[in-house]
Amino acid sequence: METVPSKKTNILDGNITQAQFNQWKYKHKKVVKLTIADDDETRLFAYFRKPDMSIRSAVLQASKMDEFKALEVLFKNCYLGGDGKIEQEDDLRLNITTAFSDHIQPKPVTIEIL
Repeated sequence: METVPSKKTNILDGNITQAQFNQWKYKHKKVVKLTIADDDETRLFAYFRKPDMSIRSAVLQASKMDEFKALEVLFKNCYLGGDGKIEQEDDLRLNITTAFSDHIQPKPVTIEIL
């Protein structure tokens, strides 16, 4: 009987594989990892890509009617993967998407008139 060497799959935070993470990095260049604790203090992880202008526009349009809807648009378009519990539980999804939204807000700019 011939034994086949097993390939060890490297699992990262959020139960994603190293290969999946590498694909995201290649496709999106920047990947943002967020950590949140659930009610049991278990650390959960979510990975997001930064939104492009079309996603930012859709979020802005949705925010004019409903801020929760805007966060849902952001989540659906930028969430790459992570712990499934985040997708299933509204409170976790809302909290982590709000933190991601805060992270991607425009940075301060210094203006000088010369």
